[in-house]
Amino acid sequence: MHSDQTDIRPDPTVVLVDELLDDIGHGRLRVPVFQRPFVWKPEQMLTLFDSIERGYPIGSLLVWQTEDPVPSLSQIGGVEIPEARPGRPVSYILDGHQRLSTLFGILRRRSHTPTPEGALDFRWHVYRDLRERGGADRYRHHRGAGPAPEYLLPLGAVMRTMDFLRFSRELELRMRDTQRLEEMIREAEAVAQRIKSYKLTLVRLQGASLHQAVEVYTRLNRTGTRMDADQMISALTHRTHEPSLASRIDDIVSSVAGSGFGELPRLAVFRAVLAIAGEPDIMSPRWEAVAERMQNKLHDALPATERAVNRAAQFLQTGVGLPLARFLPYSHQLVLLAAFFHHCPEPERWQYDRLRRWFWVTSWSNAFAGATSTMLRYALGEMRSFADGEADLDPDTTDVQPMPDSFNLNSARTKAYVIWEHLELPRRLDALGQPFDVVKVLASAESQAYRKVVYGDSRPANRLIFPTVPGQGLWTALENLPVSNLGLFGDASDDQGPASARQIIESHGIPVSAWFRLKDGNGDLFVEDRTKYLEGRLRIFADRMRIPVGGDLAGVADDDAE
Repeated sequence: MHSDQTDIRPDPTVVLVDELLDDIGHGRLRVPVFQRPFVWKPEQMLTLFDSIERGYPIGSLLVWQTEDPVPSLSQIGGVEIPEARPGRPVSYILDGHQRLSTLFGILRRRSHTPTPEGALDFRWHVYRDLRERGGADRYRHHRGAGPAPEYLLPLGAVMRTMDFLRFSRELELRMRDTQRLEEMIREAEAVAQRIKSYKLTLVRLQGASLHQAVEVYTRLNRTGTRMDADQMISALTHRTHEPSLASRIDDIVSSVAGSGFGELPRLAVFRAVLAIAGEPDIMSPRWEAVAERMQNKLHDALPATERAVNRAAQFLQTGVGLPLARFLPYSHQLVLLAAFFHHCPEPERWQYDRLRRWFWVTSWSNAFAGATSTMLRYALGEMRSFADGEADLDPDTTDVQPMPDSFNLNSARTKAYVIWEHLELPRRLDALGQPFDVVKVLASAESQAYRKVVYGDSRPANRLIFPTVPGQGLWTALENLPVSNLGLFGDASDDQGPASARQIIESHGIPVSAWFRLKDGNGDLFVEDRTKYLEGRLRIFADRMRIPVGGDLAGVADDDAE
């Protein structure tokens, strides 16, 4: 924070829920664009109202009051809010976005507003079960297409007298038990009173600049979702009447994800913007200094970054064989590839070959584990020299170990193993001999897609993507494959006939010897035999890539993937 900036004056006050909602509804309290989107789960929303009714504290709110215009959201909780009146002080939420969005989106949403068919977001339609006085599940959502049961009070009717009276009249028409009706009306009135009378502590920061407000926000040690670096820079470099930097990065991520490849890491895309804009330190924690130094260059670099990132993603898919973006070993690899394709949009064949080799070497050698600013600055310089034809791309192969010692999807080496296995075993069969889409299974199940054959062994050879009938373990499914004279020891059956046991196990990289170990009840030797077999195939693959490997292929699978 600059020493010449004015001191911040915090002003704590106690306010009613209704006062806060009025400020939002009149545009006086807003959500700045650098806030993360609404991410609360439906269960968290219900818990908030249960806490309010019980009188439990839900935490103070921190807002920043300023007369300077700040880009802000046009909706809060899915409800449109008006623009702020020019020349009037406006407060912006720094801490409490999720809570206030929940309160405003539910309590100020018209309870009888028609919703287009199929567009109903049930999260914002919360009800209080009037039959329950102290139960843990007295707040709930109604997901049905028809009207809610009469005993469910819509919270959208709590803050508006006319809507509450409408609910009461409908309750009278639908209930025949007079005594029970009176009890429910009293309970509804008590609920409305508890919510209306609930008070929160509001802390206003006055006299703060945008830079100070952003810094305060980033220093908050809360359990909520923290601001990403690109959102911070987005707030500090915002151009009026133009999309924010953060939203443009979201667009780039979405354009790649739309191909079925999945979402690239946002921070890597942001660092690619920095690199292509010419920022020398793409990992700098002093984002305010970066924003001041790169004010216009970042926005100007966005079109070039989008083209470069899309070329990098295409190379990862088709050139490397990455099945899904989530299995990228290091996000820094995306940054460096984007930098290369920015400077060399149409590489020659030999350059593609060098990039493939570089990808596998850096993935197998933990090249970017604990990467520093200095290391990445040097790597970017090397990649640019290679793109400009001034130098070759020759990564250090000293510590190459392609086989992870354990299966850990937080490890770059394990992710590289998944990519290699996808390339090596492109067509896999289930227990019935039917082919299945491996990428689809990975996309839907991720780590659960890889199941253990033998209990207690963490090596990759003990993991398979092998669909079975519900409740059946992999050992049992493999053990029960029939020994067929038409396939196991003789010629493989043709494409028109049923798949043999041999075809099934070999589609998963299981040698026949390892399968017989399993049928004999020896799981440890099954893993040993398959490990040796996979290591042999890995050596052949590395040799094709002209990557030397030593005697020990197994490397530590640390949590080193970003």
